[in-house]
Amino acid sequence: MKRLFGILMLAAVLFASCAKEKQALVNTPAVNVTTEKLDPNTDESGTVRAFTGTRVTAKGLNLDKVGAVKIDGKDAAIVEKTMKTLVFEIPELGKAQQDEPYMVTLEVFDADAQTVIFKYDYFVTVPVTDALISGFEPKDGTVGTSVTISGRNLEQLTSVSFGGVAASIVSLESSSAVVTVPAVKVTAADTELDVAAVWAGGTIPMADKFTLSVPMFNSFSQSEPAKLGDEVILSGRNLTLVSSVKWGDEELLIAEASGESITFKIPSGIAQQNPAVQSKALTAFYGIPAEQPVTILADFKVDTSPIGPAAPVFASAVPADEGYNGLYLGRTVTVKGENMASIEKFEIDGIEAVLASEPTDIQAQFVVPSGISGTAAKEVSLVAIWNGGNRADFGTVTVYPFYYTKGLRIGTGSNSKSTYPAYNNQNAFILLDEGRVISADEWNDIPVDAPAKAGTNSVVSQSNKVTGGSKDSYYAVKPYMFASASSAHKLAFNNPANSASQLKTHRLSDLSTSLPSTFGTPIIFMKIMEDGDTKTNVAAGTLTDILCEQDPAGTSAPAFGKEEGSTWVKGSVICLQYLTYDHASSTGGKAADISDVHKTGFMYIREVTCGDPATGLALESREGYIEIDLYWSNVINE
Repeated sequence: MKRLFGILMLAAVLFASCAKEKQALVNTPAVNVTTEKLDPNTDESGTVRAFTGTRVTAKGLNLDKVGAVKIDGKDAAIVEKTMKTLVFEIPELGKAQQDEPYMVTLEVFDADAQTVIFKYDYFVTVPVTDALISGFEPKDGTVGTSVTISGRNLEQLTSVSFGGVAASIVSLESSSAVVTVPAVKVTAADTELDVAAVWAGGTIPMADKFTLSVPMFNSFSQSEPAKLGDEVILSGRNLTLVSSVKWGDEELLIAEASGESITFKIPSGIAQQNPAVQSKALTAFYGIPAEQPVTILADFKVDTSPIGPAAPVFASAVPADEGYNGLYLGRTVTVKGENMASIEKFEIDGIEAVLASEPTDIQAQFVVPSGISGTAAKEVSLVAIWNGGNRADFGTVTVYPFYYTKGLRIGTGSNSKSTYPAYNNQNAFILLDEGRVISADEWNDIPVDAPAKAGTNSVVSQSNKVTGGSKDSYYAVKPYMFASASSAHKLAFNNPANSASQLKTHRLSDLSTSLPSTFGTPIIFMKIMEDGDTKTNVAAGTLTDILCEQDPAGTSAPAFGKEEGSTWVKGSVICLQYLTYDHASSTGGKAADISDVHKTGFMYIREVTCGDPATGLALESREGYIEIDLYWSNVINE
């Protein structure tokens, strides 16, 4: 009996012990990363990332018993814990910012917060949020030179300095900042300057230095006053940086310049003064723009006694408008030289060219006449007519016998919007022959297209075909282009004769009255150019032959899109072909051969702000514009 009792007692003890072990086993938390991944489930590739503050979810059993979580030895706040779910937050790890994620140890502890029940390699990213600079280009230049700083988070910059002088900030973007070099007082022609950028976190010095180049003149003095027409030679360093030289307010002609010397001439047309010998500061100007003065001599003396009329002498002929690199039809040319004030007009390629402004002693301006023939760049004669009909042969200049206009901006038409931007009325049409943008009111008032304005076009009454009217009535219309957006937000350039519903997408200045619902007259087909020399030259402004594209275009209304090909995007080049009356009246539709094209040209899409490149559609608001550079020919076929 005693033996039986002992056996029962032993069994009871063993049962109790097993029960306790079972209870302990049941209550121990366990994290499952085999079938239930951590969320986010980061890895060393950085495809999936976690950051400070990211909430991580783990799945498992008895997770409500977890006593602590640590990341890289630092306590992570537990946000939620249930039997099967544990949510904790990545703590601040105090690690340096970098692109690649850090591998850290993730530890989960039992209820005692001491016993590790789970240990795992996890990856946490400490993103780069500080402003960082990798370098800048160019590393040399003069005052006003545009310098591009590369790096990241550069929108946080508050200032940039060269040699301790604040630069003018042109733009700040995340990966680049553009600044212009300030005027820094230096004593040498070429000086290395420290460059530094400042943001909220402090100053970022740059390892590279910027070499500032300025013109420096050697000591100069006069033994006697200069006379009208005299040539003066000065020496120094970096003298090619000099853009102009002035005696007081009188600009002098720079005849020749090199790094070590500069030659300028005293204009013979300076009015006689009393007393004849006058003393004024002789000043050189440099920089971008050329506004930085360097005093050469504070009291440069000139004898203003007249020397009589002198024949003009040619020095150069350059575009008057900034950003153009050639002489194009309809654009103003600045001719520099000596004794230019007596010029009355010019002849270029034997065609009279009227003066665009009152000539001075060192320059005269004229407009390139439209009568110059051809389609490719060519050398033509330039003659100045001066002092009552005298002729001065200025040799030859290169002329591009077609039109080129940069930076035209047009808005979009839309008959599906109740709110129509006033900008779109004011910038409705491009007049191709004139290279300008006009309003819908101007189109109506001139009128640009009298047959279309009449309501029922008597020349074109079906798509892309002349069905009535004479050659004169067809060509009397000023060729024009425009853009519109449909109710589905499709944004496209429009051939005016492509649809009877397009003109009405533009409205008069009351923003409610639409233009007529009729076909426009000019029949213009288009083609989105593929990569090649033509596209490259049009985009760069270096086109030399307007007839470089011979294949017929076949699109009536090319549309904006997400990528280039069948649709156009920012950076695209579109060929335009305005058809002849003979083809448009007898056949209609796109040209069969280049002989069916009356005039031709190209549009370079410089910017698009009225469309969303992510969707390839017009903005819902219809705000914004399309900015283009336009090439356009004279008549190539009658």
